Amino acid sequence: MRPLNLLQGGIALIVMATLMDRFPAWNIILLATAIVWSYTGAGNAINDYCDAEIDKINRPERPIPQGSVSRKGALIWSVCLFLTGSLLAIPVLTIELMIILLLAVLLLTTYSLFFKMRPFLGNVVVSTILGMTFLFAASIYGDISKGVTPFFLAFGFNLIREIVKDIQDMDGDQTLGARTLPLKYGVGVTRKIIISLTLILMFGAITPYILHVYGTYYLLTLIFGVEFPLVYVIYSIRKDCSASNCARLAAILKGDIFLGLLAIFLGKF
Repeated sequence: MRPLNLLQGGIALIVMATLMDRFPAWNIILLATAIVWSYTGAGNAINDYCDAEIDKINRPERPIPQGSVSRKGALIWSVCLFLTGSLLAIPVLTIELMIILLLAVLLLTTYSLFFKMRPFLGNVVVSTILGMTFLFAASIYGDISKGVTPFFLAFGFNLIREIVKDIQDMDGDQTLGARTLPLKYGVGVTRKIIISLTLILMFGAITPYILHVYGTYYLLTLIFGVEFPLVYVIYSIRKDCSASNCARLAAILKGDIFLGLLAIFLGKF
């Protein structure tokens, strides 16, 4: 289920709770966490099921390549988690929440089956899925508008990270004929796309401060905790697009997401 991903989702839910005009009841927060963890785990499991052959090359440490879990077992686990998340959502279900959850299930199941192998579109889909955590949290807490800005910030961060990972995973992806950005257009073009998207994110992330959505603490945390690492990502990927360096940059970007969540949390004060 990838504990770090679950931790990130849990922190996102807590951050969203602090951004609401009225802090939600803890039973709602815990319920939201259980739902998000169920869907996240289900998506990860079905991704491992579909990527079993690729992971033998790109992620040999994962359960299926290691032989600790069978492909069939991963698929059954995914179905069980999807059902668990859906059943947990019934007591708090609204039309708005139902649309978000249906879209999440649709994207989580079709990403690994259809979109993952397509250049850029797969990156957009998985980034949308991750950003939807904030829309879901804001909706279940009672005000979806509070989740719009965090959605776009999370979307931008994850889009860049996913494209960096595509360069890292070229060997395994090429084995099964995936059509990711670096395989279709080359590493040079992909690097330019990463740099362009990173610059857009850096300037776009300042917009909530300019529009007075978040305050001074958001800006300070953003500059020192988010913007500086992004500058380094641009510098590093210009010099070295090797798989090992891209793996390192992907890890930096994943850690930077946590600092982005901290900036959003502090932005309220």
